[in-house]
Amino acid sequence: MNIFWTNRAKLDLEILEDFLIENWGFEVLESFYEILDRKISLLENGNLVHQKYEDTDFHKVLITKHNSIIYEISNDQINLLNMINNFRNPDSNYNLITEK
Repeated sequence: MNIFWTNRAKLDLEILEDFLIENWGFEVLESFYEILDRKISLLENGNLVHQKYEDTDFHKVLITKHNSIIYEISNDQINLLNMINNFRNPDSNYNLITEK
Protein backbone atom coordinates (compact mmCIF):
# COMPACT_ATOMS: atom_id res chain seq x y z
CA MET A 1 0.00 0.00 0.00
CA ASN A 2 1.09 3.55 -0.65
CA ILE A 3 1.04 6.09 2.18
CA PHE A 4 -0.21 9.63 1.57
CA TRP A 5 0.01 12.36 4.23
CA THR A 6 -2.77 14.94 3.90
CA ASN A 7 -1.97 18.56 4.62
CA ARG A 8 -3.94 18.29 7.87
CA ALA A 9 -1.94 15.27 9.03
CA LYS A 10 1.32 17.06 8.16
CA LEU A 11 0.22 20.10 10.17
CA ASP A 12 -0.77 17.89 13.12
CA LEU A 13 2.66 16.26 13.00
CA GLU A 14 4.45 19.63 12.88
CA ILE A 15 2.49 20.82 15.93
CA LEU A 16 3.36 17.61 17.77
CA GLU A 17 7.05 17.96 16.81
CA ASP A 18 7.15 21.48 18.24
CA PHE A 19 5.46 20.31 21.43
CA LEU A 20 7.83 17.38 21.92
CA ILE A 21 10.96 19.47 21.31
CA GLU A 22 9.80 22.30 23.55
CA ASN A 23 8.66 20.09 26.44
CA TRP A 24 10.74 16.91 26.20
CA GLY A 25 13.71 17.51 23.90
CA PHE A 26 15.17 15.94 20.80
CA GLU A 27 15.70 12.46 22.28
CA VAL A 28 11.97 12.06 22.88
CA LEU A 29 11.26 13.39 19.38
CA GLU A 30 13.68 10.87 17.87
CA SER A 31 12.12 8.05 19.87
CA PHE A 32 8.66 9.14 18.70
CA TYR A 33 9.81 9.10 15.07
CA GLU A 34 11.23 5.60 15.44
CA ILE A 35 7.87 4.38 16.72
CA LEU A 36 5.96 6.34 14.06
CA ASP A 37 8.15 4.91 11.27
CA ARG A 38 7.57 1.35 12.52
CA LYS A 39 3.80 1.82 12.68
CA ILE A 40 3.66 3.45 9.22
CA SER A 41 5.74 0.58 7.84
CA LEU A 42 3.33 -1.95 9.37
CA LEU A 43 0.39 -0.07 7.84
CA GLU A 44 2.12 0.10 4.48
CA ASN A 45 2.76 -3.65 4.49
CA GLY A 46 -0.75 -4.53 5.66
CA ASN A 47 0.48 -5.95 8.96
CA LEU A 48 -1.85 -4.00 11.26
CA VAL A 49 -5.44 -4.72 12.14
CA HIS A 50 -7.54 -1.79 11.01
CA GLN A 51 -9.66 -0.60 13.94
CA LYS A 52 -12.63 1.55 12.92
CA TYR A 53 -12.79 5.02 14.40
CA GLU A 54 -16.13 5.58 16.12
CA ASP A 55 -19.04 5.50 13.66
CA THR A 56 -16.99 6.67 10.66
CA ASP A 57 -15.45 4.94 7.67
CA PHE A 58 -12.03 5.95 9.00
CA HIS A 59 -9.52 3.78 10.84
CA LYS A 60 -7.37 4.47 13.87
CA VAL A 61 -3.90 3.21 14.70
CA LEU A 62 -2.27 3.81 18.07
CA ILE A 63 1.19 5.33 17.71
CA THR A 64 1.93 5.95 21.38
CA LYS A 65 -0.36 6.03 24.37
CA HIS A 66 -0.61 9.76 23.71
CA ASN A 67 -1.17 9.83 19.95
CA SER A 68 -3.06 8.02 17.21
CA ILE A 69 -3.36 8.46 13.48
CA ILE A 70 -6.73 8.51 11.77
CA TYR A 71 -6.65 7.25 8.20
CA GLU A 72 -8.75 5.96 5.36
CA ILE A 73 -8.06 3.22 2.86
CA SER A 74 -8.69 4.00 -0.78
CA ASN A 75 -7.84 1.21 -3.23
CA ASP A 76 -4.10 0.61 -2.74
CA GLN A 77 -3.48 3.86 -0.84
CA ILE A 78 -3.64 4.77 2.83
CA ASN A 79 -4.50 8.42 3.37
CA LEU A 80 -3.29 9.69 6.74
CA LEU A 81 -5.92 12.24 7.73
CA ASN A 82 -5.18 13.40 11.27
CA MET A 83 -2.89 12.81 14.17
CA ILE A 84 -4.87 13.08 17.39
CA ASN A 85 -4.01 13.44 21.05
CA ASN A 86 -5.62 10.49 22.84
CA PHE A 87 -6.06 12.51 26.03
CA ARG A 88 -8.03 15.31 24.37
CA ASN A 89 -11.76 15.39 24.84
CA PRO A 90 -13.09 12.55 22.61
CA ASP A 91 -15.85 14.81 21.27
CA SER A 92 -13.25 17.39 20.20
CA ASN A 93 -11.24 14.71 18.40
CA TYR A 94 -14.36 13.37 16.71
CA ASN A 95 -15.45 16.85 15.58
CA LEU A 96 -11.96 17.60 14.28
CA ILE A 97 -11.93 14.43 12.22
CA THR A 98 -15.46 14.54 10.85
CA GLU A 99 -15.61 18.24 9.96
CA LYS A 100 -15.24 19.01 6.30
